[in-house]
Amino acid sequence: MADIKEAALRNESSSARLSSIQDTHGMTKYHMYYTTSRMNVTLHKGDASTPAIFYVQTNCSLTKAHVCLRRGNTKSSPMVAFAKVFMTSRHMQLGKGDYHRQQQTGDQIALDDLRRAKNLFCRSDYQFSTAQGSDNLDKKAEFDWRKDRSKIAKTAYECHDSSGRTVAKMFSGGAFNWSKGGEIELADDLDEDLTEMMLMSALAIWFMEALAYQSILRGYPSGSGSNSSKTEGV
Repeated sequence: MADIKEAALRNESSSARLSSIQDTHGMTKYHMYYTTSRMNVTLHKGDASTPAIFYVQTNCSLTKAHVCLRRGNTKSSPMVAFAKVFMTSRHMQLGKGDYHRQQQTGDQIALDDLRRAKNLFCRSDYQFSTAQGSDNLDKKAEFDWRKDRSKIAKTAYECHDSSGRTVAKMFSGGAFNWSKGGEIELADDLDEDLTEMMLMSALAIWFMEALAYQSILRGYPSGSGSNSSKTEGV
C-alpha cells in the first residue's frame, strides 16, 4: 500500500512539472529598451546589443496619445499597428496599419476596442476582440488581459484566449529602470498580423499603467535576461 502511495505521489509530481513546462513552452520574449526618450522603446529578442525588431513611438497631446508600433529600428520605419489612448478614459482603441495613411487617403481602418473591465475588483483587466489572424473577418477572437494584483506597485499581466490558454505576458521595467522598459512574451503559433496586434495591446496597457503611476517597481522576475528561457529567436 505504501509503495502504491509513493508511486502516485511521484506521478503527481511529474505531472505538475510537465504542466509547468507546457505552460511556458513555445513563447518568444521581446525585451523593451528605452531610446534617448523615455517615451519611445525598441523591442529586441535579446539584449540591447541585438538588432531591434520593432520601434515603439509615442505621440502625446493634452487629450490623447498615439502609441505606434513600427517594424524596424527607427521612428521612420513602417507603422504596422497603433493604439489610440484617450487621457480622460482608460478604454483604448487598436488599429492595424498606419493611421497617417488613413488620414491622407481617407481609407478606413477597422478599430478594435481595448476596454477596461467594469468590475470594481478587476478594474485593471482589459478585454479586446480582433479578426486579425483569422481568414473570416466577420469572426473575431476574444482575448483577456488579466493583471496580477498580488504584485503591489508592479505591472504584470497575462493574456488568455477564449479557451483559457495563455497567449501573451507583459511585465513593466519600473519607474526607476532607466534602460529597460519591460518584457513581453507571445505564443509562437500566432501569425504575423495577430502577433503585431497582440504586441500593440500589450504596449497600450504598458503605457496606460505608466500613465496611472501603477508601474513604480519592476514587474518582470529578478534575473530575467536575454538568455533566461527558450524564448529568444534570431
